[in-house]
Amino acid sequence: MSASDPLQLARAGKQGSYAVRTRYRRRDGIPVYTNHLILEGSPYLLQHAHNPVNWRAWNDETFALAKAENKPIFLSIGYSTCHWCHVMEEESFDNEEVAQTLNRYFIPIKVDREQRPDLDEIYMTAVQIITGHGGWPMSTFLTPEGKPFFGGTYFPRPRFISLLQRVHELWVEQQENLLEQGQRLADAVSVYLRPKPISETLAEKLVDTAVEKLIGYSDREWGGFGSEPKFPQEPNLLFLLDIIERDSRPLDRQPAWSVVKSTLDALLAGGIYDQAGGGFHRYAVDQRWQVPHFEKMLYNQAQLARCYARAYNLSQDPEYFRVCRETLDYVLREMRSPEGVFYSATDADSEGEEGRYFVWSYQDLSQLLDTPALALAEQVYGVTRKGNFGGANILHLPCSLQESAAMLNLTYEELLQQLAGLKATLLQARSQRVPPLRDDKVITEWNGMMIAALAETAAVTGISAYGDAAVIAANQLWRSQRGEDGLFHRISLDNLPSDDALLEDYVHYMEGLLQLYDYTHDHLWLERMEALATTLEEQFLDAEQGGFFITPKNAQGPLLVRSKHCGDNATVSGNSQLASVLAALRLRTGDLNVQRMAENQIAAFTGQINRHPLSAPVFLKGLNEWLTPNPVNLQYAASGQMWATAAVKEYKEDHLLEVQLDIHMSEGWRIQSHSCPAPDGRRTQVELLSHTDHDLLDIRYPAGRIWTDTGENNALEVYDEHCRVELTLRRSTRSPVRLALHFQTCNEQVCHRPHTLNFSLW
Repeated sequence: MSASDPLQLARAGKQGSYAVRTRYRRRDGIPVYTNHLILEGSPYLLQHAHNPVNWRAWNDETFALAKAENKPIFLSIGYSTCHWCHVMEEESFDNEEVAQTLNRYFIPIKVDREQRPDLDEIYMTAVQIITGHGGWPMSTFLTPEGKPFFGGTYFPRPRFISLLQRVHELWVEQQENLLEQGQRLADAVSVYLRPKPISETLAEKLVDTAVEKLIGYSDREWGGFGSEPKFPQEPNLLFLLDIIERDSRPLDRQPAWSVVKSTLDALLAGGIYDQAGGGFHRYAVDQRWQVPHFEKMLYNQAQLARCYARAYNLSQDPEYFRVCRETLDYVLREMRSPEGVFYSATDADSEGEEGRYFVWSYQDLSQLLDTPALALAEQVYGVTRKGNFGGANILHLPCSLQESAAMLNLTYEELLQQLAGLKATLLQARSQRVPPLRDDKVITEWNGMMIAALAETAAVTGISAYGDAAVIAANQLWRSQRGEDGLFHRISLDNLPSDDALLEDYVHYMEGLLQLYDYTHDHLWLERMEALATTLEEQFLDAEQGGFFITPKNAQGPLLVRSKHCGDNATVSGNSQLASVLAALRLRTGDLNVQRMAENQIAAFTGQINRHPLSAPVFLKGLNEWLTPNPVNLQYAASGQMWATAAVKEYKEDHLLEVQLDIHMSEGWRIQSHSCPAPDGRRTQVELLSHTDHDLLDIRYPAGRIWTDTGENNALEVYDEHCRVELTLRRSTRSPVRLALHFQTCNEQVCHRPHTLNFSLW
């Protein structure tokens, strides 16, 4: 290629901004081959930009070329931290013999599954129909119209070369058969991903049945769900935590809590948790969570941080607080961009070996640590001479930190102090190693998850630094990922946005804004949420059958089907999360359009959820929220014009509890005071519902102020802006404090009906 070639110009322009991966280089180090992926903004695609394979991106021009040359398409889908994707690249895609066959007989297309999860879903479904299983790298053969006729996952090079030859021969000799096969498979994918809506009412006790099934599916011995390989399955945990928060029984009498606790305890103790640096690896290859697949994904950190924050709020277990903080601190330290948004992942491999960056040989530790520190590592992190991973040690907790502290004759706090010094030494030594590749692309969806985690944790723990980080990230996304037309991009790399945002991007960003509003009560976040809700209807709504498509109206390249599912997998699906977001937005705004959207959203998926409730646990959470708001310590009323927060502090002497109920009103709104002479149901009153578990010793209402209705000249005693009710209780059981706040909100023009807010305080 000449120096004026656009691909070479792009390579020169990006020189130094990405790692060149190829065995084919000139003497001056410049790669011999440069393909069309050099024009892309995905680190994964750039990894393949210098393969001898003439890769192209998924776009209309590529498919026009396939049609013009009447060639089948070879589609390879993977992601930057995928181990077997790297293997297939090294064996096949960076091999001139393979490339020669691919370039001669096919139009090769590379797709980053994190960039286009909608395409990944379509062709993964096709591969699963063909082979009965799926995985990455995904290898699929398509017609020039994008219809799959054969596919699989990883192919060793000899088998791959034979497969390419055979597919070429069939395309030449039996093209009509392959076209027919592609049409049949495309139809099957469409039926699976866009099933016909089933109009029916919700099944009785749907949520209760789902909870029972999920508890039955759990691993009673090692925590979590299913067998190896074991994923955290955060959507299940988030659903169960919502159920627990609604239950008035003590935690130790709740089967759902037993499942959540055993899972969270096992995760924080296992090798899946980075004991030295914080944060979670993607999954464990064994049932006991000891040996992880070492990549780290932003979405795992966000979802698990929320799980631990909520579990801490329920139980006050200091280990949950520790792990939540360490996870978020890891993200802020190692996955945050200078602009304040978050990178997507780090690889499992470094220096060609999976896990090399994270594991420790006994010899290395004995040279690095003094005798007391080495003994501490042996006691707390299970370090042995033999190791537990190919002769090396994956740090884990053989017993809880409380148990280790007792064995070492230390308090829990003293042990944490000693471990802080040990971990600082380990991190300093680890920083000298070659780190795993970090995927620096910014994904709107995953950033929305992290914003939600930071804001919710700030609200639960009072750590303002997390809330500040969430505000910075939310504002940066609004500036950098949002185009002049108001539409969002899904990803950006080096501050250059690309690819239209998908449903998940909008909805998870909305969830982040929702958590920010609850933390700050800045109406800016609500206004942005409402603007995004309008965009959803314009770009994604299925106006005929309800629900929302995953892909926007004008997606690049052919699309076999505009998928419309609500199934939760490693992350929460857009349609599933949207049910929860819309339910919450209705309470905070009273917007009738939001109410209509929520009703249609629930109706669109009711039939699917009735038949497969465990496929979308977060949709069930949203359904619960729509029917009855969760009685947590923040509640809204009067279309969001009034909100109340409750907090409880325990004094262990005499089992006394002090409860504060803070009531806030927007400007111009008021409620009648407790001492206001008004009919029942209108004056403000706090009722203790858990009177069998708590004795009410004292309740203190604030003094009101006199307000005069200028129209009727009636004087009332009211509360406005802010007031606080204080209660003193004595606890007899470990059940939550359950309160009911009765009131009536009014402004100059209207009074709402008398209303009640319920609280359940752990």
